[in-house]
Amino acid sequence: MFDRYFPPSWLSRAVSLRVFGFVLLVLGPAPASLAADVAGSSDYAGFERFPGATIVDYRQQASTVYNLPLGRMQRAAGTVAPSQAERFQGHLRRITYEIPDGYPDEEVYGFYRDQLLSQNQRALFSCQGRGCGSSNFWANDVFGNRILYGPETSQFYLASTYQGVRDGEDVNGYAALYVVTRGNRRMYAHIDFLELPAQLAAEQREGLDATPQALEQRLMRERAVVITGLGFDASDSLINDEGIAQIVDVLQRNALLNVYIVGHLQDDDPLETLQARSAQRAEAVLNRVVAEGGIDVDRLQAHGLGPLAPYCRPGPCGQRIELVIRP
Repeated sequence: MFDRYFPPSWLSRAVSLRVFGFVLLVLGPAPASLAADVAGSSDYAGFERFPGATIVDYRQQASTVYNLPLGRMQRAAGTVAPSQAERFQGHLRRITYEIPDGYPDEEVYGFYRDQLLSQNQRALFSCQGRGCGSSNFWANDVFGNRILYGPETSQFYLASTYQGVRDGEDVNGYAALYVVTRGNRRMYAHIDFLELPAQLAAEQREGLDATPQALEQRLMRERAVVITGLGFDASDSLINDEGIAQIVDVLQRNALLNVYIVGHLQDDDPLETLQARSAQRAEAVLNRVVAEGGIDVDRLQAHGLGPLAPYCRPGPCGQRIELVIRP
């Protein structure tokens, strides 16, 4: 009689649905880590994703011009741009992760930030919340991905140098990290990796130009260059003076060029001490340039900034001597 009211086929389907519902109740929904990454995507070599994160967008651009934001996003004279930026050309890899629910945005940002700043890499600029400017500008004008648009109070940004290994080769360049929580509470972490050509990366990392002509051209173009081949001991005495010849060559080539010789030094000493020590280093370089190159001392001024200008192109920025054109 039961079969008269409930045909076997219907009964079989009902039992199957009830069993399936029981399994879902016991096991719960599939974890986010089981979600599939977007086709053709992969993590950046040597860089770990946040546990359970899924790649939802992945793009590569070979030999592209990239504007690395080093300041707050803003609109000025009808143009959206960061308050400060550096322009480079290299291979760009863009990865956007969706983060599982239940994690604080500070924890996610810290997870990626700590990886980027490992192995003595340098933070060039960072901001969070309203200090970054409009999230709409970051999403659409910087990263070209509208899913990154969220409330201004729920965003984090970091620009840093980056050095790693890909396919057994050293990779040098920059990284831009952006973490945002959208209005629907979904959180995303986006990372741009800009790989510079090996030769260009080496030049920027070491501040080295192959010839005096190239060094002079770079100085005239960029208004400042790092001089390599200069080293100091613990008492700030000049012990490696190979870079003196570079400075002399540039100043002899252009007799109208006047420059500041600027010392930079990062250490645990108080600010005033570091400024004095870096000025002592700059003065030592100035004296050697005058003594060995016959350069008029009136064309040179020595200054020490200590740790107040931490940014430079990829390479050792903590202790350096720069030539800066005097107006």
